[in-house]
Amino acid sequence: MTRAHRTILFALTLAAPLAAQDMPEGPPPAIVEGSVINIQNSRTIPRATVTLLHLKGTGSKSQRADGRGHFLFSNVEPGIYRLMADRAGFFSDDRKREYQPIFEIAAGEHVKDIPVRLVPSALVGGKVRDEYNDPVQDAEIRVLAVQTRLGRQYLRVAAKALTDDRGEYRIAGLHPGKYYLVVEDKSKPLVTLTSIIENVNALAKMTDEKGHPLKVAMPEVPDPPYTYAPLFYPDTTDFRQAQSLKLNPGDEMAADFLLISSPVVSIHGQVVNGTTGRTANSATVAAFWTNYVEGGSIPALLATGASFEVRGIAPGTYTLRATFTENQRVFHGEETIEVGDKGAQNVQITALPDFVATGHVRLAGPTEKPRKASIEFVGEGLMPRVRASTAPPDFGFEAQLRPDRRYRAIVRNLPEDYYLKSVTISQHELAPDNVVVNGLRGDLEFILSTAGGHIEGMLTNSRNEPTRGSILLIPDVPDPGPTDLFRRTSTDSKGSFMFRGVAPGSYRMLAVENLSLEDEINDPDFLRTIANRGESLIVEENGKYSVTLKVESNEHN
Repeated sequence: MTRAHRTILFALTLAAPLAAQDMPEGPPPAIVEGSVINIQNSRTIPRATVTLLHLKGTGSKSQRADGRGHFLFSNVEPGIYRLMADRAGFFSDDRKREYQPIFEIAAGEHVKDIPVRLVPSALVGGKVRDEYNDPVQDAEIRVLAVQTRLGRQYLRVAAKALTDDRGEYRIAGLHPGKYYLVVEDKSKPLVTLTSIIENVNALAKMTDEKGHPLKVAMPEVPDPPYTYAPLFYPDTTDFRQAQSLKLNPGDEMAADFLLISSPVVSIHGQVVNGTTGRTANSATVAAFWTNYVEGGSIPALLATGASFEVRGIAPGTYTLRATFTENQRVFHGEETIEVGDKGAQNVQITALPDFVATGHVRLAGPTEKPRKASIEFVGEGLMPRVRASTAPPDFGFEAQLRPDRRYRAIVRNLPEDYYLKSVTISQHELAPDNVVVNGLRGDLEFILSTAGGHIEGMLTNSRNEPTRGSILLIPDVPDPGPTDLFRRTSTDSKGSFMFRGVAPGSYRMLAVENLSLEDEINDPDFLRTIANRGESLIVEENGKYSVTLKVESNEHN
């Protein structure tokens, strides 16, 4: 090696540590340490999966807690994080900060003893037997949660299971709450018959190469010798008489069913066009044993001339619903009948077309109209929502509504201070939650006002500190209307909240710790539990109000 090369190498060797000293160092990493806690008994939960979620970056991490429920995240970048945990037999509640803490950590900081809490899930199990005390296999048990729509309750399937050869079932992983149970026979003969009917109906809607409907014959499939009527727990087909189950964290509740076998019967009938009196072709018909549960319909076998047959059912009360399209108009019909031990013959379902409701949106004053708005009609029960868009210059709209059905009218996409002041049809004023169209055409007028009230506020806890939670704005009248349509909002991280475009009137404002109010809103006793709670407020047009609320516990009986 030449002297020149040795001199250069020596210079580079000296320069390397000097350069390292000159380079700026990054912020030192932080450490997050804590435990996973069972909120019911304050004990640690071993081997839970813990996630440290970076809310504004990419530094998220996951690990498994040790046998003592302890976890430690090292090399954590500075930022704002949420801590979450997951373990079989438990669940978390992201609506409450005590379950999933959110915090900011600085460079080099060591956060110790931070708890992540989980709630023990509940389970329900039991046996299904017949009148001879024999086990019933392949009975489907569904756990149903209550939902509210336009003031009417219906049931959403939260979980389900089939009974085994001993007639036993077990459904785990349920969140605490109030549920209903329903059992329905899903034995192989009935499942096979239903599947064949669905396939035959699908083929009947197809056409040959000349466009003629395919002629499809129902294969000779014998009905099962007997069946069981579906039951709400403990032993009724009427939801209004059903018994609810209140599940608390960690509960293991037993619920048994006794099914009584019934002769298999069928329903025969026709679908009629209510405007012409003629039988309708290509109608879709389904039978429902209850009007409260989503899905679960029994398809009808369709034949020529809009005749139909519902097979494989037990005697009882059924609602038949028919739908067909004729001349580009959609027809709907519904009929509730009592089916005896010999079935039902010559049933007629009269279907009427959806009425075309036309209308427009206007402002009560000279203020400029909003650039766009959309109308939503929320139907009662399980009816689908109907949406319509307005169009300039008169902001007109058209919507197809069911005859004689009640709708709640809502105007979406309005500027913040606008509110729906009134609804009129043929110059008669209607309540926005009681829009009913009876004629073939209905001219609706939605009158908007820009003078909605403005409420700003702060939510505090028992120590008068700003806190997170939800605010409910309830009309303070004897009949406040459907609970699912009360206005609600959540506070920000500083406890602040705001309502704009509030219609004039008397209100109560209720604050709870949950960031979501679905469980409370859907409780059948909700209105009773909120009686005499919250702060009263009278809102006037263009009124501006500032309020301070204290969070309330959700535990009210």
